[in-house]
Amino acid sequence: MDEVTQLLSFLVSFLFGFGFHFLTQFHFKVTETYPMFLKYVTTLLFILNIVLIYLLSMYYLNCGVIHIYFVFFVFLGFLFYGFLQKYVNFKNILPKKIAKYIYK
Repeated sequence: MDEVTQLLSFLVSFLFGFGFHFLTQFHFKVTETYPMFLKYVTTLLFILNIVLIYLLSMYYLNCGVIHIYFVFFVFLGFLFYGFLQKYVNFKNILPKKIAKYIYK
């Protein structure tokens, strides 16, 4: 794997972790009124879809080569979004239509 593809894979993995944290929060906001069994089923399907989307993006980006440090960058992006959420007010950054669904 050449350097450009590897750096692009790092960037995509980091941004994917960022988006994964955002979508996870949105998923839990939507499913908080569901019965317990339905919460487990929808969470399982949600995580399965997220993993398949990540695998598909890596397949198109670098022929499906996934190293442990790409997964590390997904977790790093996930944690970085949580860190930013403490110190950055996303209500002012996001459009009002999107923010009202996230911050109910």
